[in-house]
Amino acid sequence: MGDLLGGMIPMKREKMLTIRVTDEEHARLLERCEGKR
Repeated sequence: MGDLLGGMIPMKREKMLTIRVTDEEHARLLERCEGKR
């Protein structure tokens, strides 16, 4: 059980980090699209 929990926590952290990055990239893409207009 300990190993399972230890393996799940880092995965959740990685998912949260990737979500943050995608949000920032999404905002940048929106800014670029608005700038083209």
